[in-house]
Amino acid sequence: MRRIPIPSALSHQALREARSPQPPSHVQKKHAVENEMIGRTRSVWLDGHRVDRGIIVFLHGGAYVSGPFASDWAWLSRQCDARGCAGLMIDYRNAPDHQHPVALDDAEAVLNALTADGRLADQPWVLAGQHAGGGLAFSMARRLRGRTDINAPAALIAMSPWLDLELSNAGITETDQIDPVHERRLLRDAARRYAGRTALDDPDLSPINASLEGLPPVHLSVGMRDLFLSDVRVAKLQLEENGVDLSYREISGRLGLQLFVRKGEDIERVHREQAELIERVFDIGS
Repeated sequence: MRRIPIPSALSHQALREARSPQPPSHVQKKHAVENEMIGRTRSVWLDGHRVDRGIIVFLHGGAYVSGPFASDWAWLSRQCDARGCAGLMIDYRNAPDHQHPVALDDAEAVLNALTADGRLADQPWVLAGQHAGGGLAFSMARRLRGRTDINAPAALIAMSPWLDLELSNAGITETDQIDPVHERRLLRDAARRYAGRTALDDPDLSPINASLEGLPPVHLSVGMRDLFLSDVRVAKLQLEENGVDLSYREISGRLGLQLFVRKGEDIERVHREQAELIERVFDIGS
């Protein structure tokens, strides 16, 4: 596999070239892979025959302009293996061809369809995402709070979520020495492409501006060299103030916008904690 350096080659072109719409070969060897068009949204199952053991629904990263990436598939594969359950990658439509609220609407349409045909109605499920997908997962979980016709996720897992498309948190300047200016420039451009005419501070785009109460148990993680570190810390405080069952982990280096799989003891600890949360909420619901 050709590796794209991070962050020196971080660009829209690099993101597009790194897109992996199908699972890498090592993931395909481990799982039964099935593509399914659910409404207008392309979705990919890993071991869809195991939905009775629970479902992990994953929203990929990519700054709303690309994805999924090899790192997304690797995470979903690992957690499905750990639990022996089904995984679903929602390949929501991206900017610039599709703008807000398309990603959110795509995810909701998939969940509606899975509820209607019974696959999501009779067993617990977990909502997970990283980077843009992590922010999208928070927005989706908020939207589902008021729904009575669909089961809420049993847990929410967010890895270095993009919670503020304005990138307005003053704390971001603290990381200038380790996060290059061009990464912020890329994200600002991606935010404008996806937001369209919607204000960047809209809570559905930037859930840091929304109430984070009433959410299911959350595992929240971020890298100490991630551009979103300050925002994730703010979200941590908000979740704690609202009494959400929260597991939180900061790791050395970067966690956000990882196009390829990162290894090391820090990331292994995060994965174990996430697997423990998935196991706990699935066992409660079974």
